[in-house]
Amino acid sequence: MGTQRDEDLVRRIGGWSIAALTLALFGTVPFSLSGGVMSRPEVVASGPELWLGLIVACFAISGAALIHLRPRNWIGWILVASGLLQVTNVAVDSYATRALTDPDHSLPLGLAAVWLASWTWIPSLLLPVIVLPPLYPTGRPSSAFWSWHVRAALLGIGLIVLAAATGPGGVDDTVRGTRLPWDTPSWWNWGLGLSAAALLICTAAVTVVGTLVRAVRAKSPERQQLLWLLSVITAMLATVFTEYGVVFAIAYGLVPVAVTIGVLRYRLLGIEVALRRTLLYVPLTLLVALVVGGLTTVIARLVPEGPLPLLAASAVVAVLVIPVAARLRPLVDRLVLGDRADPLALVDRVGAGLEIEHDDPVVSMLEAVASAAGTSYAVVRDVDGRPVAEVGSSDSPGLDVALRHRGVQLGTLTIGPRRGATQVTEQDARLVTALAPHLAVVIRSARLAEELAHERTRVTTATLAERDRLRRDLHDGLGPSLAGIALGLHAAGTAHRTDPDAVPALLERTRAEAELAVSEIRRVLDGLRPTSLDLHGLEGAVRDTASSLGMGQPGGPAFDLRTEALPLLRPQVEEAAFRIVAESLTNVARHSAADHCTVRLNQANGDLRVRVFDDGCGLGTAVAAGHGLDSMRRRAADIGGEVCVELAEPRGTLVTAVLPLEAP
Repeated sequence: MGTQRDEDLVRRIGGWSIAALTLALFGTVPFSLSGGVMSRPEVVASGPELWLGLIVACFAISGAALIHLRPRNWIGWILVASGLLQVTNVAVDSYATRALTDPDHSLPLGLAAVWLASWTWIPSLLLPVIVLPPLYPTGRPSSAFWSWHVRAALLGIGLIVLAAATGPGGVDDTVRGTRLPWDTPSWWNWGLGLSAAALLICTAAVTVVGTLVRAVRAKSPERQQLLWLLSVITAMLATVFTEYGVVFAIAYGLVPVAVTIGVLRYRLLGIEVALRRTLLYVPLTLLVALVVGGLTTVIARLVPEGPLPLLAASAVVAVLVIPVAARLRPLVDRLVLGDRADPLALVDRVGAGLEIEHDDPVVSMLEAVASAAGTSYAVVRDVDGRPVAEVGSSDSPGLDVALRHRGVQLGTLTIGPRRGATQVTEQDARLVTALAPHLAVVIRSARLAEELAHERTRVTTATLAERDRLRRDLHDGLGPSLAGIALGLHAAGTAHRTDPDAVPALLERTRAEAELAVSEIRRVLDGLRPTSLDLHGLEGAVRDTASSLGMGQPGGPAFDLRTEALPLLRPQVEEAAFRIVAESLTNVARHSAADHCTVRLNQANGDLRVRVFDDGCGLGTAVAAGHGLDSMRRRAADIGGEVCVELAEPRGTLVTAVLPLEAP
């Protein structure tokens, strides 16, 4: 980490050093040209314009600032290198002009300086035009294709520089009669020149077309950055053919400034608004100018006098501009904003994602929302702050959106900024806020499905356990009783023929066996699992029982049920807890004359704890002598638990049951 910081510091120092050197070199130009050097008879050039200093300063300072903030972004180095090459061309050319025209020829290296000036201007122009766009805005090629393209462009620039540096031309542009001390064969110049020209023309065309294609295909914010670059270059090119060089200097000098802004602070300028208006109104303005100019010219030939040509052209413009603008505006919005230009399409895409089969609908919906908003990070947390679903990762601060369904808080959706951005834009925030209710519905549906599966498992387990118990009771209890009745009847029939006096005793014994069978049937029926447990669960069954006993009703004792989050209970534990609570509530309703009754169900130390408290008259004689308390203790003991019944303070009764959640 420390090594990386040291390297970045060296880069920052290097960037500002090159910028300072660039400005210092431009400061030497007035000294080189002082004393009327440009008016000497050997000088054929007009001399550099002062507005070149504006261009050089913009390239140097913008590049150094970009290196300072993004030390590893090559765009800053391209800008400072371009500025250094431009000022080198001007400075050494000015020095060469003085050195070669001084009468005493006292200044050295005049010919070397004019040779250096003959080719340094070439890379200063080609680097920003051909090499910079493929690296913009990250400073790295976006694919292997662009990586090879940059290599080819650098090769073309190297070839054209080599051709200019070794060729005889270009050194006599400022001082007449200047020649290099060597001659190169014509085939060398033609071969290098044509190869370099072909390579540069191809790479330049690929740069222009490829940048346009990248702008169309890219997502925000890269799309806006590329369109910003193209708009700035287009505006600069529009000033090339103006009469006023200072206008071109200002436009050209603003290119590195705009490039730096596009990399660093493109969102602070409302670039999207500027681009949309520029791309809309510039073509409309050109259309109006062409229509008015063309129609007035044509109609003026037919009607040379009067306002008819202008009126006719104005009428055509009025009819034509509105439909053209209506068709052009969606295209511009689509070009600048991409998918965000049509919010309904984003909503449709989110809905289409839900139609596909997937394992986790919440994750699928979150991915669709993150894709629609173009965000680099999205996470759903429940009301306790625990992550439910997560997409991507981000170190930047995000935006929190509440997830509510039917007035119930389900959790929070947090989204990060788009890739390359530092914060969530207002438009993305509005889009996510609009999609949040749909995500909340999916979350609620997923939770209901999970609860339904939980309840289905519970009911199925209870049903299977109840079936096994019935099979066991019928086989062990009722089965032998019915077999005994059958044998008694058979014996009575046989005795009727052989020993009639024994028939009454056999029938009496059979009758007693039948009564035992009836008792066994009643016992089996009494042990059946209550239906309310399967329909409403333990909590719902307790509430139904309390309501049936008049608790919580006018004239009855107040009732309060307090439960904590309970795990999936074994059927035996669930039924035992319900039977204990039901018996306790029955005793409260019949014997306690209580004003209030409270039932509490919670989990602690691997046990289900049941507490039934009332503020009545306490344990009465009828309750103590009945079978209800024995039944509660027996049910608890059957599953390894225990029941304690005691007087409560200051009055009333407290029933406490501890039932193990796991089978002993």
